[in-house]
Amino acid sequence: MSTPPHSTPLSQCHTGQVSQIVALNGNLEIKMRLVNLGFHTHSVVEMILTRGQNLVVSVDGSRFAIDKKIAEFIQVEPLA
Repeated sequence: MSTPPHSTPLSQCHTGQVSQIVALNGNLEIKMRLVNLGFHTHSVVEMILTRGQNLVVSVDGSRFAIDKKIAEFIQVEPLA
């Protein structure tokens, strides 16, 4: 899947930033894991907390703790 031109990995977002998911990258296993957790294209995601290599994000109202390496596979575009 090609990466949209103005997107960045979720791992590079700052605390409090609200973005929209535009692409999920990686192999099929990673993509399916993300989809099963609720990370879908066009979902709204908010960065709640960054602590070392761990991120807490809210996706459509549900909070998840994910590793920064996994967040690299989630391409987002900032909203507002």
